[in-house]
Amino acid sequence: MTAPDEDISTSASLKAAVAGLLLLLLIGGVLINVYIERERQRDLQQWEARLGLLADAKVQSVEQWIDAQFVDLEELAGNASLQLYLWQLTLARQQEREDAASAELAYLRNLILATAYRAGYVSGDAPKIPANLTLAQTTGLALLDADLDPVVGTPDMVNISQAFEATAQRAFTAVELQTSDLQLDDQDQAVVAFAVPVKAVLGKLTADPQRPLGVLLGVRSADADLFPLLKRETSLTENNEALLLRKSGNRVIYLSPAADGAKATRRAMNTIGSELAAAAAVLEPGGFVQTMNYEGKPVLQVSRAVRGSPWVVAQQVDAKQALRESNERRRYLISTLSLLLIAIAALAAAAWRHGSSVRARQHADELEKKTRILDKQSELLHAITDNIDILTIMVDDADEVLFQNRAMADAVGAEVREFSGQSLNATVGPALAKMLKQGIGEARAGNTTFSQIMQLQFGELNGIFQVSFIPVDRVGEHSNLVLMDFHDITPMQRAQRRQTSSMRTLVATLVQLLDKHDPYSAFHSARVAEVANAVAKAMNLSAQECKTLDLAAALSNIGKVMLPKDLLLKTGSLTDEERQLLAGHVDKGAELLQNLNLDPAVLQTMRQKQELLDGSGYPRGIKAAQMTMMGRILSVANAFVAMVSPRAYREAIAIRDAVDQLMSADQQFDRSVTTTLARVSQERPDWDNWDKV
Repeated sequence: MTAPDEDISTSASLKAAVAGLLLLLLIGGVLINVYIERERQRDLQQWEARLGLLADAKVQSVEQWIDAQFVDLEELAGNASLQLYLWQLTLARQQEREDAASAELAYLRNLILATAYRAGYVSGDAPKIPANLTLAQTTGLALLDADLDPVVGTPDMVNISQAFEATAQRAFTAVELQTSDLQLDDQDQAVVAFAVPVKAVLGKLTADPQRPLGVLLGVRSADADLFPLLKRETSLTENNEALLLRKSGNRVIYLSPAADGAKATRRAMNTIGSELAAAAAVLEPGGFVQTMNYEGKPVLQVSRAVRGSPWVVAQQVDAKQALRESNERRRYLISTLSLLLIAIAALAAAAWRHGSSVRARQHADELEKKTRILDKQSELLHAITDNIDILTIMVDDADEVLFQNRAMADAVGAEVREFSGQSLNATVGPALAKMLKQGIGEARAGNTTFSQIMQLQFGELNGIFQVSFIPVDRVGEHSNLVLMDFHDITPMQRAQRRQTSSMRTLVATLVQLLDKHDPYSAFHSARVAEVANAVAKAMNLSAQECKTLDLAAALSNIGKVMLPKDLLLKTGSLTDEERQLLAGHVDKGAELLQNLNLDPAVLQTMRQKQELLDGSGYPRGIKAAQMTMMGRILSVANAFVAMVSPRAYREAIAIRDAVDQLMSADQQFDRSVTTTLARVSQERPDWDNWDKV
């Protein structure tokens, strides 16, 4: 081959090498960006879960506080003596007999005062005052007649503002419990009123027994009672805040005080075309956003609507503080992976130059220069990795250590230089090396990066680590390498366990709520879960499937809390409209739980509780091919427990008769499931005692 031909060949080889190198850098850069973006999304999802749990807890506190106010007022409104004396006072006023009911008036005054002291509307030894004396104070309790005129009230009762009078009027007209919006009193303090109608239940006391005799009006201080529920201490970041909001037209009203000193109800901002976090909360309650707060600072926010009111609770956390650790970790990963990519590219270029050039000395000089560059890069890589707490180590195809950072050396009690050239067994110990070699083998076999959660111990360091196995094609003369990063996630795992415990508590609370709402279905959910678990274990379902089925069974009837109680207790035949309403409880339950971050398989299994193999079930009428095995088990368990439990319209059926009926309906229920149920029921004599509980 002539010299020109050699030059042409060398030039073509050089161009091909450069093109391959650029392609390698491009692909590596894209993969790094994809990986970093996935890490960012995972961090945001974790913050959404944390904020969601905190927001749910505060909304529950607010709802419980509202419910508690009505408990005292309803108890007082149902007092027979109060109803009788109020009726007598009303007659006396109509007949213009001012002194005819002085005893009744004194009794009512003492009853109102006693309830006010007990419920916390007033405190101290306040004197009894006439009903028509009104002083501007924050809280109080008053009894109004049918004309909404005060009959008796607590000392220094708050002036009945126009807004509170409207609340009392709504309670009187609709004969329902009413809550006012937040208002500012004469002392510029936020207050809220609760109104309960006083019904005439002691015989026919009035011409119209359905018309209330009057209204009980209680006024609470939001500053003292409501807003502290939003300020419970949290450990998310230094700057986090819970706000109570309400939408009014095209504006969002900040009902609670803000961290910058803004007073309650005094701040209102536009929602149209706004990137404001509060606007997102009132427009789409239940969502998660990353946007700006009222000060223009970036925040992460989860919002929740307060049941039975126009209020929304928004839980915010400073985005910079919340994501600081995540951003630092991503910057480290970008630096590390980029340097590794550059090192691989540089070594590949040096190796190609060394093997393809006939000018050995020139190539040797170039390789020496590149080696010095790589040494500097290695020093830079050590400078970066030796100052972070993530353990890093790289092994070659013989499982000998090529690279390790200071954190890894400190963990095993050795010097960094002692690692180089040692076997993985000698570095971390035979037991730990055996565990890691399984992951190394999978990374090499699949030639792809994957992560695994492992319980590991390095010297005195013992914890749960997320281990990333990253295959590396070549570094210099070494090939088939694997880089391992060990990220200590022990605190995160503890947080997840706390979240799981909170979820279990929430499930138990929801089941108790259902049992109280439908007394004939008491223990139904727990028994369905017990039967479903027993059948699933007997059919050798996996542990994850059993866990999913247990949660789906426990929550399967939660939609009934949204149905009228008289429908659940009805003893006669149901109308078509009532049957349709009852059939909708399955979807209502799934809709109620869809924001709890549950496994989609749980909701899918719940929706199949009333489905049948022949398509005659509800709510979707799906057939056998569309039902999962967990759904089939739940369908049988639900039908079985319903049959052996008493209802408002029938007595319980014997367990043996119920099993026989299920087995005979093989067009509707899975034969393998009903057969397993028949066997399991014979081994559970305690089920025969359900009707005695």
